[in-house]
Amino acid sequence: MATINVGKCRSLIEIESILSKIENSVEDDKFIFSLDSLKARHSPMHDASRLQMVVTLARQRLEHDYLEVHPNISENAAIEEVCSYSPGIAGVRLTRGIRLGQRKIDRRDALIAAVDKMQATDAGNFADVVRGRSLDMICVAGSKVQYLKPLFSARGRVKEHVEMIPTIRMLIDFVTQQSRDKVPNSLVNSLGLFTTELMKNTQEHAVIDHAGKPYLAHVEGMMLGWTRFSEELFADDFKGNTNLESYWKQESNTTESGLTSLRAFEVSYFDSGPGLVSRFTGVPVTEMSRAQEREALLACLQHKATSKSEHAAGEGLPSVLRELRKIGGLMRIRSGRLSMFNAFCRGDSQRDLFQFENWTASELAPVQGAVVSILVPLRAE
Repeated sequence: MATINVGKCRSLIEIESILSKIENSVEDDKFIFSLDSLKARHSPMHDASRLQMVVTLARQRLEHDYLEVHPNISENAAIEEVCSYSPGIAGVRLTRGIRLGQRKIDRRDALIAAVDKMQATDAGNFADVVRGRSLDMICVAGSKVQYLKPLFSARGRVKEHVEMIPTIRMLIDFVTQQSRDKVPNSLVNSLGLFTTELMKNTQEHAVIDHAGKPYLAHVEGMMLGWTRFSEELFADDFKGNTNLESYWKQESNTTESGLTSLRAFEVSYFDSGPGLVSRFTGVPVTEMSRAQEREALLACLQHKATSKSEHAAGEGLPSVLRELRKIGGLMRIRSGRLSMFNAFCRGDSQRDLFQFENWTASELAPVQGAVVSILVPLRAE
């Protein structure tokens, strides 16, 4: 039996390292989480990726076991900290609860600590739940406020895009504050449509596995934030692809004090479903070659491609990509064994909307669920 200590996981590289250890672990291996790996805010893209890491471990190993947390903290403090942010809440909901050494805390008891957060989010009292410049909205199966009012207009009914657009504008204004004018209304409109379509898809398809069997529990939601990607912590995350590295160099800037960073507005969508390809094909990605998986992912992203039953669905993604092409934004998708991105130079009207590339040349471990992240540079000019 091996003990794997899950550290802060501030970078995508660190997160992928833990995912690889999950893939290669044996039944008796124990993963022990630090509080920082569950509660820390780094960026919506990174935090949603840590949530996906937790979901992957929960789905593969811990559905009938406990989320192990370093036992150097009191029970009350552990509950409060773990259930203060979406990665920890997701981990608790998809397992039996929290274990601190020999002490076990039942899921129901632990999730009580998330009630105030969920109710404040439901009521739109974001100042009560935001920390730094990151805001998360997690929909937790079985909770009294599963259908959060910012995203749902009635119990179980996702807001239509005409209702969602002002919600997205309000959320962006809240997290970006002085930089809100750098997120154009045309992008907000596209994000409203995309959010509606994605959440509807999630409600229909991320609650069941690839074969149509309902999950015992599921979570889904989104994170938004204003982020300063410092070169020290995050530059290496952008070095797995030459075009990605060029994007970092183009969009980051150095201050008079010599500090280099990339400032951005981010939004990440997450779910704990079977992943985009398995959801689209009904086949586990482990039964495909990586080339087949990539082909299937690109197919399900194409304009009008959708797994929803609605007529004329699937317009949201190309609409967002067109806006990102105008302003020089980036989209990253992590699902199955793939991490794909499309990055645009500002004003580039030639790059194909669906010219997604591998984020890294390394082969990646399979993950549960899907994360779609959008990055909009907040330039000084």
